[in-house]
Amino acid sequence: MLAWTASPSGRCNRVVPFDHAPATAREDPHTSPIDDSDKGHLGRNDQRGGAATATTTTSAESSPTGTAPQSSNIGGTTSTTYAAPTTPAERRASEEEEKEEEGKEEEEEDGEDTHYVSFEGDRSRVVVVDKKATFRRWLLGSAEADRRYKEVWAACQLTPITVLLGLVSFLATTVAYTCFVRDKRMFLIPGLAGVGNWYNMLTSRSPRMLRILATDFDVLFNIGNVALWAGCIGATFGWDERTAPAVLVIMMTSVMVLLSDASCSDFEFGTTRPIILLFTTSIFLSVIVLDQGGLFNDVENIVWVFNTHDGFHTTTVEAWEASNSTALTGSDGTITHHTYLRSVGNTRLLLYTLFLGSAAWASVYHPTECSILKNAARRSLSGGMEGLQLDAGSEATVDRLDDDDEVIAFMPAEGMIIPDGPKRSVLCFLLNGNHHMAKRINDVAEEHKGWGQIAMIIGLVVALVALTEVVPLNLTWLGILSFPDAARCLFKMNTQAVKLCISEPFDFLVPFVTLTVGLIGAMGSLEFHPGCCAFLASFGFIYVTNGLLFDADLTEQGIRGAASALPLYVITFIMFAWMYIMFVTGGYPSASSAHEFSFVFIRTHIRTSFLSIFTRFITTPLLFLAKFIFKKYRYGSDLTAVIKIRLIREVMPKRDLAAFLRSRDERRSSRRSALTSRRSAGRSSSHGGTIPRSAPPTHQVRD
Repeated sequence: MLAWTASPSGRCNRVVPFDHAPATAREDPHTSPIDDSDKGHLGRNDQRGGAATATTTTSAESSPTGTAPQSSNIGGTTSTTYAAPTTPAERRASEEEEKEEEGKEEEEEDGEDTHYVSFEGDRSRVVVVDKKATFRRWLLGSAEADRRYKEVWAACQLTPITVLLGLVSFLATTVAYTCFVRDKRMFLIPGLAGVGNWYNMLTSRSPRMLRILATDFDVLFNIGNVALWAGCIGATFGWDERTAPAVLVIMMTSVMVLLSDASCSDFEFGTTRPIILLFTTSIFLSVIVLDQGGLFNDVENIVWVFNTHDGFHTTTVEAWEASNSTALTGSDGTITHHTYLRSVGNTRLLLYTLFLGSAAWASVYHPTECSILKNAARRSLSGGMEGLQLDAGSEATVDRLDDDDEVIAFMPAEGMIIPDGPKRSVLCFLLNGNHHMAKRINDVAEEHKGWGQIAMIIGLVVALVALTEVVPLNLTWLGILSFPDAARCLFKMNTQAVKLCISEPFDFLVPFVTLTVGLIGAMGSLEFHPGCCAFLASFGFIYVTNGLLFDADLTEQGIRGAASALPLYVITFIMFAWMYIMFVTGGYPSASSAHEFSFVFIRTHIRTSFLSIFTRFITTPLLFLAKFIFKKYRYGSDLTAVIKIRLIREVMPKRDLAAFLRSRDERRSSRRSALTSRRSAGRSSSHGGTIPRSAPPTHQVRD
């Protein structure tokens, strides 16, 4: 039921029936307050069975038609109404007002969250291990031998002794490298003294968790980094006795620190884990500074040289710089590459240190979560409701244990549910919250995205060919044609998901930083040619948006079309690998190793070519891209590449395991139910008090 009232300005105002009015309706400042005597009758049905309407009292001068109002008394309630506007001007004014109100309602609805995206770890593979089943028991072969071993170890207080010797050997080795030691056999003492520490750490690990960690990319990547550093530092020492503590103390202890999530010791995992991680991080930073600064005593700076004529050989920095061999391609067509061994080792050790620092940060702020073990999240619109399930090996372990035996359960932490809509996009953030404009721009960009993709393909292909100088080098400017499509992908991404991606210190920051440094090296080797710089910057932008930030595309089309990520990653990898090969083999004539820069760091005069920087750093983002491709192919397209869900570690008796898993499932279900209820309530409140658009308002007056 609708009625019309007059405002002081002479315009007609609709009176909304109470069955359509919002619960928190605001009073119209142009209407008179409702008389207290009539409040009790508002919202009741009159004696004729009609719905009551809100009425106001106005003077004859303010009526829409200029006539006196007509009053009627129904059920003891006085109602003052006017006829609907009859003049064309009044009708146009009321229609414009209705359109303006409907436009505001549509604009508000455009900014609402359209759906929710769930990020969860693999809940079908809860790993449960026997707390007593350590690597030590596996070595000794029986539980009785393991019990006697622990008694002897505890009686002799060997655990604190080995820990103290390990710390002293770590520090003593680092300090001794900076001193002149005449008899190099003295370095065997700290090398042997530190063996007991990492051996004790190894014996407390779970064999099954060691096998799981042995298949983790992050663990293997960082073990390779620290092993390469040990090889480089050993070569600079001439493989004398100083190599022993570098391998037996620093490298082996570093490997055991990476495997700390597999520890069955509550003391090591809970209390000393952050201390060990922070201590190891600080020691490695000191080693990098001392070595790169030239403070290590009696070392030989070695250069690795490779050319297509003589193959691979090594020489000293002094001999290499004296030969002035800086040309990438010789007069006879020989291609020569060189790299400084010390820089390679310290770069690898720096990547390991950054990973260790992020693990230390996580262990401090999330003490019950694993530092290394993480699950790639699975994105879904429905948020699958499957419960926690033990894998086959864990079920066999649980079946053979008694109720009083303690177990360690590894399961994914609580997942995340992220709302998505126009107001959550990156473009809306850049437009300072103008979600209506952001939605219009994103919709137009998606509608015409085919043109941007065609331009991107043409620009990249022409720019790659132009680098070979088969066509003019200035055509590399066409590489910026790839920017609009990459920007389209970035603008529609969810800001909260983007934050999750960039907050991953290892899976995002490491490839991003190494990609940036490598591309700067490529630009320098090309003498910072403007067109080449524009192309390389555009290519790096494509890698970041379509590779590292792909998980942040939470649109319904992006979630359902996640299978397109695999061919996109493959195409990017092929183009990246092709560009790398052409730089290394001299396929780009303008790329020269003669373009160098140098600086002094403490006591070391560092001189390197831009091309060497490119070849050294660009391999890391290539390796990460290969990891993304393998995971998408092996585990499914709905698996995220960068966003991770850490595993939590819980120790409990076997009898409590089933109740614990059930309680986590119930808590997860209650959270999802609460979210669904809030979402339904939000939709009801956002649409409450509005007149359905399918039933346009009528101007007929009804009592």
